[in-house]
This record gives sequence, C-alpha cells and structure tokens, in this order.
Amino acid sequence: MTGPAAPHTVGPSTCGKGDGSCFTGAPTPDRRPGRLRRRLLKTRDVSRSPARSLERGGDGARPEERVEGAVLRLLPLVAPVVVAGSAVFGMALKAFGDEGPSGRTILGVLVLLGAATLAEAFPVPLESLPAGYVSLAAVFLVGTGVVYGWAAATIVAFFARTLLEIWQRRPLIRLVYNGATYSLGGAAAATAAARFGDGVSGLVLGVLAGAVAFYVVNILLATAVFARWAREPFVPLLARTTQTTTLPFGIMASVSLMLVVLWERSAFLAAALVGPLLAIVLYQRSVHRALAAMRLALTDPLTGLGNHRHFHERLEVELDRAETRREPLSLCLIDLDDFKRINDSFGHPIGDQVLCEVADCLRHGGEAFRLGGDEFALLLHGLGETEALAIAETVVARLAGLDHDRGRGVCFSAGVATYPSLGVQRSDLRRLADSALYRAKGDGKNRVQGYQESSVGNAGSAAMQLFR
Repeated sequence: MTGPAAPHTVGPSTCGKGDGSCFTGAPTPDRRPGRLRRRLLKTRDVSRSPARSLERGGDGARPEERVEGAVLRLLPLVAPVVVAGSAVFGMALKAFGDEGPSGRTILGVLVLLGAATLAEAFPVPLESLPAGYVSLAAVFLVGTGVVYGWAAATIVAFFARTLLEIWQRRPLIRLVYNGATYSLGGAAAATAAARFGDGVSGLVLGVLAGAVAFYVVNILLATAVFARWAREPFVPLLARTTQTTTLPFGIMASVSLMLVVLWERSAFLAAALVGPLLAIVLYQRSVHRALAAMRLALTDPLTGLGNHRHFHERLEVELDRAETRREPLSLCLIDLDDFKRINDSFGHPIGDQVLCEVADCLRHGGEAFRLGGDEFALLLHGLGETEALAIAETVVARLAGLDHDRGRGVCFSAGVATYPSLGVQRSDLRRLADSALYRAKGDGKNRVQGYQESSVGNAGSAAMQLFR
C-alpha cells in the first residue's frame, strides 16, 4: 500500500481567486494587486535590499518560519499518532521477546523485513496519488502478521519504513510519523488476520482481513497528514486516493495469500514470488515512463497546458463527439495584447510568469491549451454561442485582474466560434475563431468577439459578419 505521503507544500493553481471562479465568478475584475503585480513592482524597486529579498518570501516570512508554522500545524495530528504508534511498537518488542522466538523464527522475520524494506525502497510509480507511488511492502507485512503474529508484523512494519527514512535522511517529523503509522498498520493487519481460524477459508479470510486493516489504517493516516500539510480538503483527497489504490491493493492482497501459502510449505519456495513482483514493478515503471514521454510530447513545457499538437488532436476528438451526440462545441481563442511590451519592459522571465499565471487561470474550467507564444485556446464542450461568449467575457475580465505596471492590467482579446452553427462546417471552427480574435484586436483590443453568418445570395457566397 502507499507509504504515507511526504509532507510538502503544493503550490495552488490560482486565477486571481482560488475557487475556480474564472469561469463562474462575476465579470468585474478584482483590482487588488495580485502576486504578479507584487513581483513586477519588486523588479522596479531598485532601492529594495537584495539580502532582504532573498531572506524572505513573498509573504514576508523567513523560510524557517514557514517550516516551523507547517510543523505546528501538523502537531495536533502527528503527536497522537506518534504516541500510539510508539506504544504499540514498545508492546510488540516486549511480546516478541517474551515469546522466546527460535533462531528459525528470527531468521524468517529478518528475511521478511529485508523484503519489505526493499519493496519500500523501490516503490511502483502510480499517478493520482499524493506521494506519486504505491509500495509493495504490504505483501510482506500482511504475510508476516499471518505467519508470525502481531508482534513480528509490528516490528517488521516499523523498521521497514524507519530504516528507509533514515537512509534517505528524511526530516524527523516524517520519520517518526511514518514509523508510527506503519507500526499501527502492521499491528492492525495481524490482529485482524488472527480472528479467523485454520483451514483454507480461514486462511483466505484472514489474509483478506489483514490486508484491509493495513490498507485502512495506512490510507487514512497518510491522507490526513498530506491534507493537513497541503491544506486540502480531507474527504475529496481521500476519495481520489482510495479510488486509485483499491485495485493495486487488491492485487497485493492476493500476492500476500500466495506468500503465506508458499512460506508455510517452505520459506525457500516464497522466493518464487520474486519473479512476479519484479515483473509488476518493471512493467509499471515502463508504463509510467511511456506515459511521461507521451505527456511531454503533448504538453507545453512552460505552462503545463496542452501544446499545439495536443490541441489539434483534442479538437478532432471533440468535433467527433459533438457530431455523434449532436451537442455544440465552442472554441475560444485568447491572445495577450501587446505582450511584447511586457517582455521589453520587465524582461522575459517576468513575461514567462505572466504566461504561467494565465495558464493557471485557464486550466480551472474548459480544456486549455497554449498554441504558441501568447495565444491560448479553450475547448468548451456542450456550450452554445451565448454561453461560450459569457464564459469568454468572464475569463478575459478575470485575466485582467493580473495587474502589473502600477495598476495598468494585462489586456486580453478573445474570439469565439461554435459548431454546429448555420452554414458552419467542422473544418471552419478554428478559422472562424481566429478571424473573430483578429477582429477583436482590430476593434481596439481588450474585448471578446463572436461571429454570425448571414447568407448573401446563395449559400456558397455566404459572408461572415463579426460582432462584439
């Protein structure tokens, strides 16, 4: 199962407001200076002390002050978990010693500890998780609990995670929290598995119960600490994480059953699981690399939005969908007005920051792309011309809230076209939106233009009449 997510900050995507209101908020732009304006003003304030600028972040706090604040925010969750996990680990050490384990038992526990530690050190990459990976250590932790009992499972779980944290020189708060979490998970897994008797059905139910117990403890505590650190809502994050990890963990539960069966016959036979587990790791890593390469080929490296190639692929897919379902598809092209002036006045790094903040705003609603330079696109599926124009006006107004140059906002022009419309072929959509965009720029910029087609003469000589 997933190791507890490492506490780290997640930079929020904002568009003037953090609630996604670039598509749903009022069209009146927020005139309060934003992050971008503060950055731009700092570049113009030559009297600012460089040392002070480096010491403090944009919020005026020193880096160590921000870290201390985050640690204090985590303490109400970390403290009770660490106390409980430490107590369980201490009781496990005492119980294991009181049992007077044989040399064979100690050797078996050490072998399983080594296997669990290796599984933790080489996790399987898995997207949509806070930590970005899923560990196969649960296979060996649950197996230890079924074969050797709760005390051995707790000890193996604690050291499998803690040794790795020490080796990787992780912060102390992460080390103690993750060690405590694994201690509680290992104890819960073994305790749940022990409730079932002997026989095939008892073994299957015991392994399943142990796997579920470890999964529940681990995912709840890992998600809780990540949500508190990143200040994300706990329930939605838990739902996303559970949805992503349920299937992989179900597979690991079945492998745990195989481990227990083979181990009870002969510990040497359990080595046969190395091949399948290694194949799973290698296959998933290969898939992850392939997906990363594909994403890189379809993603703009500066903004993280889809690039020109991805836009054309998605446009064709959405047009097919619109034809099949007989639903409208609107295309909104957005261009920054006088972007060259920003680069000339403040430098290209500030221009890149402008583009990144625009991208952060656009990705909150429709499917957003950067077509190149300072031109962006939004695909608005299921929205007709009226709705698309309203959204475009809201977006342009919200983007104008990214103030710079002492109050003069960044201006944007947008052109909107919708398919299907009277006399409009699917191949015309990009051209019509582009024509509307250039008309908006020709009429004074900082505005949104749509289009309307009226027939003049026969249908073959239809002329395009743009309107604001």
